[in-house]
Amino acid sequence: MKGQLRAAPIFSDNMVLQHGKPVPVWGTGPENGAVRVCWICVEKQSAEASAKVQGGQWRLKLPPLAAGLSGELVISCETEELRFGNVITGDVWFAGGQSNMEMELVNVKNGVAELAACANKNIRWYQVVKRAVVDNDYLREEAESKWQVCAPDTSAMLSAAAFFFARKINADLNIPIGIINCSWGGTSISTWMSREQLVKSRAGQKFIDIYAEKVGDKTDEQYNAEMEQYFEYWRKWNDCIVAKREEDPNISWERLNIECGQCPWPQPAGNTSPYCPVNLHTARVRRTAPFAIKGFIYYQGEEDDLRAADYREMMYYLIEQWRKDWEDEKLPFLFVQLTMYVSQEEIASGNPPRHWCLMRESQYLASLDVANSGLAVIIDCGEFDNIHPFDKQTVGFRLALQALKKVYGKDIEADGPVFSWVEVQGGSLRVHFDNAQSGLEFRGEPAGFEIAAAEGKYFPAKAVVDGASVVITSDKVAEPERARYAWTKFGPTPLYAKNGLPAMPFRSNRNEPAEL
Repeated sequence: MKGQLRAAPIFSDNMVLQHGKPVPVWGTGPENGAVRVCWICVEKQSAEASAKVQGGQWRLKLPPLAAGLSGELVISCETEELRFGNVITGDVWFAGGQSNMEMELVNVKNGVAELAACANKNIRWYQVVKRAVVDNDYLREEAESKWQVCAPDTSAMLSAAAFFFARKINADLNIPIGIINCSWGGTSISTWMSREQLVKSRAGQKFIDIYAEKVGDKTDEQYNAEMEQYFEYWRKWNDCIVAKREEDPNISWERLNIECGQCPWPQPAGNTSPYCPVNLHTARVRRTAPFAIKGFIYYQGEEDDLRAADYREMMYYLIEQWRKDWEDEKLPFLFVQLTMYVSQEEIASGNPPRHWCLMRESQYLASLDVANSGLAVIIDCGEFDNIHPFDKQTVGFRLALQALKKVYGKDIEADGPVFSWVEVQGGSLRVHFDNAQSGLEFRGEPAGFEIAAAEGKYFPAKAVVDGASVVITSDKVAEPERARYAWTKFGPTPLYAKNGLPAMPFRSNRNEPAEL
């Protein structure tokens, strides 16, 4: 029957096909039909593969393609034919996470100017449908989805961090870059994995159980009614934010909170919510895989800060899940360590919690656990009382450094100073760092270091750079043994390597209570 041949919706005009590895292509078609896929290239490199339709589904793999090619992808079956034009080959990166990965290009620092100057035919992007349940509305939107060539009129809603990442890679390597845009503000790491993966671990099962308790016996109809009320309130809040920013484009987030109120959060809980564990893996990740990619970039963790003790393990299972979805256990996974953040309320309390410190530590330890991973440190990019800092240029740039060194093999410095060990020298401590070959420096007044004896509280320390180490002292600690740096939700982060990358926060004793 004519009209049965379909490719998965992620295949469209203007797409980027991954070079250098087999390229899966899949879809639906007439039972027992013979599907043929041809890559027809302007530069004369062509490739083709064929498969039989079974159970209404077909899937095949094109042989590896060279980079920097342009052409058409032609899919045929009996008398039907699908043609996708203006297709190029390069590297495709999957961009996932929550709001700081989702933040749109037009909304970041200098966003209007960045958007106006973004045109680049060798940077392209695909937006995965932003719905949490695969229903008729989802399928309709998915059928209309398509790849976009980066330009001012197409890319306002592109992830800013992903764009700046792609721009750097494209500029340095002269290779086309595709971005699969797949993030959602406020989401937990548990929403991005399957139930089967979550129940493998005690931590994952906890995420399922805690959310199920929030939902209780609430029906989907009750959840939908609660969401209508929520969105009515949220729209009023957002209209206020938009109006205040139109009046004063430089208005601070602190002032917006005073004049418009706090962002209404969290949303009501429900089984069809995007914040329910598993849902976004089913409705978004699995609708994309196994489209051939180079690797993943990921920025998430704010939503899970109170469960930092489980986050290291959860990151391991997330990375395993996505690599399994893409049928490649070695796919690079690059992610972002949380920056500084504290709310007005936490400052007013006089004792801001330290769970973000534990989260950053868990993210670092996860990066050590997992092969082919990299961690971008952005500790210096935070903003007071704004969990969504506007500087996404630095985020994308430092993710790109991770990729250039650890994925593309470039001989560059991609990591800032990382704590190595602490040496007792009488009444002082010498803190040694890795990744400090170029030397260390304070940008601004030395600050952020604390020192303590074998037990008891920490005190602010005087700090002096000495080559690739920092010597710290305090007249309140005669026999120091422990050190830490930037161990706070929000505070100064002046220590850098001379290569311009910031030192990662640390504590020398990871077994002590975080609240000390």
